[in-house]
Amino acid sequence: MNSIESAFSSDEVIRIFIFLLYVPACVISFWQLIPRLSRSSARLASLMLLAQLLVIVLSLETTVTSQFDKWLWDFHEEWNIPATLASTQLAMVGGVALITAWLARASPAIVRFYLAATGGVFVFLGLDEYLALHEFIEAWERYYIALGLAVVIATLVVARRSAKTARIWHFCLLVGLALSALGAMVFNALPPICDILGSLRLDGCLQFYFQEESLELLGIWLALVAMLGHFSEGVLMPRARVRAFPYALPVLWILLLLLNSLVPRLELRLIANPASVAFESGIHLHGYTLENLRESSRVRLFVSAQQRDYLGLGYSIHLVDQVSGESVGGLDEWADRQHGFWLFGPNYSPLHGQWMEVHLPPESPVNRALSVVLTLWRKKGGQFKPFEVRASDHHLVNDAQVVLGERVVAAETAVSRAAPVAEFDNGFVLEAVDLPDRAQRGATLSISFAWRSKVQSREDHVQYLHLGYVSPPGEGGSVEGGAESVQTGAWFVYDQEPLGARLPTRLWYRGLSDSETWRVPLPADLAPGQYSVFTGIYRARDGERVPASNSTGERWLDARVLLGALTIE
Repeated sequence: MNSIESAFSSDEVIRIFIFLLYVPACVISFWQLIPRLSRSSARLASLMLLAQLLVIVLSLETTVTSQFDKWLWDFHEEWNIPATLASTQLAMVGGVALITAWLARASPAIVRFYLAATGGVFVFLGLDEYLALHEFIEAWERYYIALGLAVVIATLVVARRSAKTARIWHFCLLVGLALSALGAMVFNALPPICDILGSLRLDGCLQFYFQEESLELLGIWLALVAMLGHFSEGVLMPRARVRAFPYALPVLWILLLLLNSLVPRLELRLIANPASVAFESGIHLHGYTLENLRESSRVRLFVSAQQRDYLGLGYSIHLVDQVSGESVGGLDEWADRQHGFWLFGPNYSPLHGQWMEVHLPPESPVNRALSVVLTLWRKKGGQFKPFEVRASDHHLVNDAQVVLGERVVAAETAVSRAAPVAEFDNGFVLEAVDLPDRAQRGATLSISFAWRSKVQSREDHVQYLHLGYVSPPGEGGSVEGGAESVQTGAWFVYDQEPLGARLPTRLWYRGLSDSETWRVPLPADLAPGQYSVFTGIYRARDGERVPASNSTGERWLDARVLLGALTIE
């Protein structure tokens, strides 16, 4: 037969792989490498290998009783115990290299420079391993391959110029880099294998992420041994305090990661807009920042929840047209747990910060009010279930959507007209009006207004239209002088926002140029005759009219702008 009769589970295959990987590596390391280290360096290397093996064994043997336990030990997840170990080892490689470059005074300058540069690379990789910085770098694989090749080339160059006794550490580093690259680039690309693996019959499917991470962990450990070798040989007769430096590195690094988890609380106090929005499951929005850029809206959320509630949690930010209710752009992202530190357990409620940037599509409508709307959701049974809002100090679109703010997509600035109809003291300019000569009672009066804004507005205003009765049909009547020309005192009043609900004046921006055609329903019992037509604006919060001047600088009486005469038939 071509295959063994008994089926092997994926866990059994992983155990065989770990045995075949670590046993030869440990034998060779403790035969050829560890004895060459100083006593304190050998002890530290042994402790880190023991920690690595312990994490691997616990990841394989821990009985999973909850989603939190599964995440905590899963080699395929981020920001948990295996990820913290990998990040710490990378940082230790960098830290030991930097310490050696600093203290190895007798070493050639090129060696010290090489150690300092390599140390900086590994410290960055340690940060990236935990904070996933590469996710913010486009085509990051290309840059990381180039960075790895640069380290390899620099190691070969320095090894050629180094003493023979030091070359073993360069070789050890290259082997470690090769193992890490093998895991990251080869095993990471392997598809799952089901049923048959060579001559073995599998019970289920085999994923290769455990093998990938194990290769990377072992490769990082060999890199650490290499740097400890440089430290042992380059720092001659170190004092006890100096020998303790490498031991302090893992403690300092984990403290740094812990402090990083507290950064959102400082950001919340210093830069965030306060909010108090309680969602179901005890998830709470405490604050946010909103930055409206020309082509995107950038949001940072500050959310607290218990560790287990972050699993499967997702956020959606949509830009919603306030009139039509349609989304013109949006972004859905899984909740990033990088600020939740596993050390505090599943019941700890860390404050989590997450950046989201919604890019506006090219066809986004200009000069329309858009609401920035937040939705929280979780995937269950193949469906995305939104979280219900239980309490909120912010406006709600419905029982699951919170309005964080609003924005407008600016249109290109048009050339201003030479002689405007009126200039208001708040920076608004009524540039032109298209008023018909006649209108029918009971019909709709169409009148167009062209507006410009010379300021960035933050306040709501309402525009009014007043028709003042002057004279009955067939009689002449003057419309000069405003209210004094009105004989009967009869008025028709109609109010709305200058550009309608599509763009409230609180969102008007410097350079705005737009127009709106009003459709004013005229009452059927409106008295026929000639009317004076006036307009103006007032503040929505207190009803106070905004003073205005004509094109020559003369003030309009009672802050009412005379537009002309209209005959009602």
